[in-house]
Amino acid sequence: MGNTQATPGTPVLSPEIGPATMKNSSKPAFIATGRSEVQIGSKATTLYLSSSSLKLHDKRCHSRESTNAGPPLGTGSLPQSPVQSETDRETVAKPGTAPGRSTAYSQRSEREDNPSRGSVSRLQPIREFTFTGYDIMADVTPEPPEPEEEIKPRKRLQAYLDSCSHLGITPVTYLSRQMSNKGIVMRNHSIGPIGARALAIALLNNDTVTNLDLEDDGIEAEGAKAIAEMLEINTNIVDVNLSENCIGSQGLRAISDLMVNNQVIQSLDISGSSLVDSDAHLLAKILQNNTTLRELILSHNGICEQGGYILATAIANNDTLRILDLSWNHLRGKGSLSIAASLQKNIGLRKLDIAWNGFSKNDAIVLSKSLKENTTLKELDISHNRLEKEALGFLMQGVKDSDGLEILRLGGNCITPELAMVILTCIGQSETCRVNLLDFENNEVDEEFLTLLDDIQSTKSLEVVYGHVIKRENGRGRKGDGIDGNLDAVYELYKYMSEHNYRVIDLMKWLDKDGSMSVSRDEFKRGMMTAEVPLTEHQLDVMLDKLDMDGDGEVDFSELLIGERAFRRQLRRKQEREKAARKEKKNLQGIDKIILSSLSDKT
Repeated sequence: MGNTQATPGTPVLSPEIGPATMKNSSKPAFIATGRSEVQIGSKATTLYLSSSSLKLHDKRCHSRESTNAGPPLGTGSLPQSPVQSETDRETVAKPGTAPGRSTAYSQRSEREDNPSRGSVSRLQPIREFTFTGYDIMADVTPEPPEPEEEIKPRKRLQAYLDSCSHLGITPVTYLSRQMSNKGIVMRNHSIGPIGARALAIALLNNDTVTNLDLEDDGIEAEGAKAIAEMLEINTNIVDVNLSENCIGSQGLRAISDLMVNNQVIQSLDISGSSLVDSDAHLLAKILQNNTTLRELILSHNGICEQGGYILATAIANNDTLRILDLSWNHLRGKGSLSIAASLQKNIGLRKLDIAWNGFSKNDAIVLSKSLKENTTLKELDISHNRLEKEALGFLMQGVKDSDGLEILRLGGNCITPELAMVILTCIGQSETCRVNLLDFENNEVDEEFLTLLDDIQSTKSLEVVYGHVIKRENGRGRKGDGIDGNLDAVYELYKYMSEHNYRVIDLMKWLDKDGSMSVSRDEFKRGMMTAEVPLTEHQLDVMLDKLDMDGDGEVDFSELLIGERAFRRQLRRKQEREKAARKEKKNLQGIDKIILSSLSDKT
C-alpha cells in the first residue's frame, strides 16, 4: 500500500481492494464476495457482510447510478491512484467510528464533504455490519447426530409421562424404568383403571415391548378395556397377563372382541378374573375364532358344570391351542365329563391342567378312553381331585395304553403306598407307555416302592416325585429274624453276600457240585437254607423267578452276574439318597441353630 499508514483503531481496506480491482470490476471486491480484509492496529482480520446487506447495497447503487448519471466505477472518468491518499482513508473510516464497526453515510453527505470523491464513496457499505472476528469453528469437527437407539427410549418414557400428565396421575417410577424393555412386568402395584389407561396410551406406538404382565394391579373392567383398545393398534405384544384383576364379564367382553380379530397374541392369562358360567360363551368365542393363541390360562375362576360343557365343545374343535389351564375351578358332573370327552377329538393340546376340580370315577372312565385315542397330549395334571382307588384304576388303564402322554401328575388324590406301587408297576410293565415323569407330590411311599423304581429305571427313563418314605420295622413274610416281606428277595440275597464277603463265583462253586456252572432251582433253594439266608420259601421262589431270566429252570453263572450288577446299581442309588438325606438334615440343623441363636439374642 506504499507509504500509507494505518491509524490505530481505524479499519482500513486491504491492499487487495485497490483502484486496479475497482477498475476491472463494476463492484468493489468486498461487496462482490461479502467480505473484506481489514486491519485494526497491528492485527488483520476479515469483515463479513450478510446477504441482505449485499442485496440492499446493489439496489441503492443502481438507484444512485440512475440519478447521478455519472460514469460507472472503473471507467477511467476519474483518475485513480494506485495508492490511497490520506483523504481516501478518512473517507473509508471517519475518526470516532468504533473499531470493527462501520457506519453508513448517505450519498448527499459524501457529496457535501468532498464532491470529487463520489465514486470512492461507493466503497462504503450502506448498512451497518458487525465485526465478527476470527472464525474459531473453522477447524472444529461437528458433533455427530445422536443415535436413534438413544432417542427412542426417551420418546417412550416421555409418552408415558405425557399420558400421566394428561390424566392427572402420578407416574409410577418402577414402570417408567421399563418402557424400553422387551417385557413390562408390573405385578402387585395397584395402578388401578386410570393407571392402566395411562400405560395403554403410552404403548400405542411402542415397538419394543412384546410381553405385558399386569398381574394383580387392580385394573378391573375399565383398565381391561383400555388395554384391549391399545392391543387393537399395537401389534408387537404377544404375551398378555391380566390375571387377578377381577375384570369380570365387561372386561372379558372387551378381551373377547379383541381376540377375534387379533392374530398376534400367543399367550393370554385371565386367571382370577371372577368369571362364571355365563362368561363361558365369550371364552368359547375366543377358542372358535382365534387361530394364533397358543396358551390360555383360566385358573382360579368360577366355571362350573354348565360352563365346562360350553367350553368342551370349543376345545374339541380347536386344533391350534397348545396349553389350557382350567385348574382351581368348579368343574364337575356334566362339565368335567364333557372336558374329558373333548380330548377324543382334540388334536392340538399338549398340556391340560384340570387340578383342583371335582373329577370323579365316571370322569376317569371317559378320560381313560380319551387317553387311548389321543396321541398329541403330552402332559396331564389331574391332581387334587379326590380320586380314589377305583377311579385311579380306570385312569391307569388308559395311561398304560397311551402312546403320547409323557407327564402325569396325580398328587393330592387318595393314593396309599400300596396304590402307588400298583401305579408304578402299571407304568413299568407297559411296553407302549411313554410316561417319563410321574408326580405323586407329597404322597407317602415305602422302601419296596424305591426298590421297584430302581428296577424300572434300569430299563427305561422314568422320574418319580414322591413324599415321605415309610420304613417298615416288622417283617410280614416270616416270623422270627426274617427279613421284611416287602423287600426284594434278590436284593436281600446280594446284600447278605456283601455283608459276608461272598463273591458270585464263590457262591456258584459252593452250590455247583458237578462243575457245570449252572444250578437247578431245588439245588439253589437247599443251598440258601443251608447257608441260613433269611428268606422264606415263598421269597426264594420269587427270587429264582427273577434270576432265571431265560426260563430254563436253572440259574447259571451269567444270570447271577447280571443280578449282582443290578444289586450294585440299586445299592449305589440308595447310598446317594441316604447321603442327600443326611446333607439335608445337616442343613436343617444349621438353620435351627441360626434360629435359636437369633432368638437367644433377642431375649
